[in-house]
Amino acid sequence: MDKKIRKYLLLFFVLMLFWITGAMVDSLLWFHDSYQTPIWIVENINIFWLVLNQFLLPLAILLIIMPEFNTLIFFLGSVFIGSVVWDLVYSLLTRGILISDSMEKWFEIGGFSIGVSKKYALLFYLIRLLIGFGFFWLLLYRLKKVE
Repeated sequence: MDKKIRKYLLLFFVLMLFWITGAMVDSLLWFHDSYQTPIWIVENINIFWLVLNQFLLPLAILLIIMPEFNTLIFFLGSVFIGSVVWDLVYSLLTRGILISDSMEKWFEIGGFSIGVSKKYALLFYLIRLLIGFGFFWLLLYRLKKVE
């Protein structure tokens, strides 16, 4: 079991780096001075960047490398914790503080918007962290059960 846990920990840190890098690119994307970006990319950036590149691509890579149900559980735990890391890095890079109003327009696609005010950001972080750790607890339970 120790070998599997080390493998999951390594993958967890790689995914965290993937999402931290995403936050850096995200902050540059929305605060650039150039208007050379094609309109179809701007109109569909949430689909291309967030859904495909930041969710489906890493999931596909992991499931190809390790096609197990435990991999999906691991990925979902990483997604919830990684999204908090992403928001904190994004806020730090764009506002200079960890918790700011950067989540007022957290996710928007096709007129549907999820926004979290600064007042509720800590609660939203805590909920996502608890869900993420819940997935990791489930993963550890499943790994210990196999032994």
